[in-house]
Amino acid sequence: MRYWLRNGLYLSALVLALPWLMYRRFKTGRYRHGLAQKLCGLPADYFCQPEDNLPKKPTIWLHGVSVGEVQLLIPLLRHLQSRHPRARIVLSTTTDSGMALARDKLPDVCTFYFPLDFSWAVRRTLNAVRPALIVFGELELWPNLIDYAHEQQVPMMVVNGRLSDRSHRRYVRLSRMTRVMFGKLDHVAAQSDAIAERFVDCGCPADRVTATGSIKFDNVNQDRDATDVVRLRELVGIRPEHRVVLVGSTQAPEEETALAAYMKLKRGCPDLKLIVVPRHPDRFQSVYDLLKVSGERVARRSQIQAPVRSDQWDVLLVDSVGELKWWWGLAEIAIVGGSFGQRGGQNMLEPAGYGCNVAFGPNTENFKEIANTLVAAQAAIRLPTLSHVAPWLGQQLSAPQPGRQRGLRARQIVQQGQGATARTLDLIEAQLAIPAANRQAA
Repeated sequence: MRYWLRNGLYLSALVLALPWLMYRRFKTGRYRHGLAQKLCGLPADYFCQPEDNLPKKPTIWLHGVSVGEVQLLIPLLRHLQSRHPRARIVLSTTTDSGMALARDKLPDVCTFYFPLDFSWAVRRTLNAVRPALIVFGELELWPNLIDYAHEQQVPMMVVNGRLSDRSHRRYVRLSRMTRVMFGKLDHVAAQSDAIAERFVDCGCPADRVTATGSIKFDNVNQDRDATDVVRLRELVGIRPEHRVVLVGSTQAPEEETALAAYMKLKRGCPDLKLIVVPRHPDRFQSVYDLLKVSGERVARRSQIQAPVRSDQWDVLLVDSVGELKWWWGLAEIAIVGGSFGQRGGQNMLEPAGYGCNVAFGPNTENFKEIANTLVAAQAAIRLPTLSHVAPWLGQQLSAPQPGRQRGLRARQIVQQGQGATARTLDLIEAQLAIPAANRQAA
């Protein structure tokens, strides 16, 4: 009965949201792929291959909502492949950009779109995948999926578990409906002690929650001479004398503010270069139009196939997916976007790992612990508003030494935070080793 009650609520919400979804699909190109898999689930023969007449392989199902979670799971997936060469490891995602990245970086892995939480879609997908374990990246919990998996005695884990203050308060308010769902998780590998306590508060048994630290620390590159960093540096002609400011994972109006600051400051700093990396692919064209109107020489990453000279561009728009972690390695000064509006910020560890002079805005709820750690260690700067960006940039360009010291401290913070991947893999191994008959009923 509970399944169909939820189905009714989901259908009502879908009908109400349909005009907006159609508008977004037409306007941005989102929601055009994977509709059959999302609405109906996977067909029974989705994973069938010639070797499937051999003894069945255990399947480990990893799920990452979008680009950030997919990037997080890729190293974990590769470790699992190494430890379990006979297992089938599959990856699901929700967004088109997440799927594009997964197929590009994991061509040998079977990928599919995560089903919407309708009972029929969930049931078909579970029957097709037949997982020995489901691993959710960060937090993506749906009651019908969790109920069906629990009934089939499929263990479920959350890795790199993240639960913001706002999400925690919402789940606590809805605890009569959500507490049982949290209680059916077999283990949560949380990013910190504080987050672990929030999961327990939401209904996870305390003995099934472990503070492992953030896998994001382990995934951070720290080598400015890494192959991919050098390739991009040579591609766009960056030389040692250039002062590169990169604003990444941006949302409106962060690009406009960065552009205005660049135009104001370039007169006193002729070697200044600005690199802009919007968060969402559907905004690439509108951001390009904004940059182009300025009259600056604007280059688009998607149109650079062979190396160009640095005197051919002033502002570079990175309109590609999955490359930002390498572009940070070109920057002297890094401003992490999504933090001056309501989005809650983006990953500031990537520029910190390269020793960039890092700044972000006031809203970093999605990375609260990491942001607070960096600021407390004087390894990053929190700017109160967008109006502070230009004055702060001017200070860094005229007196770079304090920013360089911040960058060194930021890199040390990253190094100190590493080790979560190994701890998480141990917890996954423990779940795979527990016989179904010994699992606790929730």
